[in-house]
Amino acid sequence: MNPHQHEVENTRVRVRCPECRSHFHERVYRIASGERVVCPSCRCEMRYYGVGYIHEHESVAAYLHHVEERTNHPHYSRD
Repeated sequence: MNPHQHEVENTRVRVRCPECRSHFHERVYRIASGERVVCPSCRCEMRYYGVGYIHEHESVAAYLHHVEERTNHPHYSRD
């Protein structure tokens, strides 16, 4: 377990909606755990898969960059 995991869980990252292409912020723990994320503009629901967890990365900054990169080019499953 990475010692920074608890500080990262409540951090918000920038997410891009694949439907309307707007950006919004969401908590990392919701994205990493595969919970439903709803775009505040168009109400599109998505779940992100393959984002991973912080213990797979060297630093907090590297992990947050990885999450934002994945959510800007989403691999998601619509519900």
